[in-house]
Amino acid sequence: MPRIVDRPVAVVTDSGGRPAGFCWERGKRRVVRIEDVWKEAGRWWAGETEKIFYRVEAESGGVYELYADQGEWYLYKIYD
Repeated sequence: MPRIVDRPVAVVTDSGGRPAGFCWERGKRRVVRIEDVWKEAGRWWAGETEKIFYRVEAESGGVYELYADQGEWYLYKIYD
């Protein structure tokens, strides 16, 4: 069952702007595979902007959802 975190994280991107690695819980995690990418409009009536989500697999074997919002990156979910 996924755990929602929704916290800012430091992300390193590749030349295409996709996540290549990120830091979480005092550790660096290298992205080995992007499983899915999608956009969500958010609550536009509340002033939220479109977000790009990435479901990624880390080298350590964990699966995470990251999203970019106005140049900032967030870890949204961790899959157990």
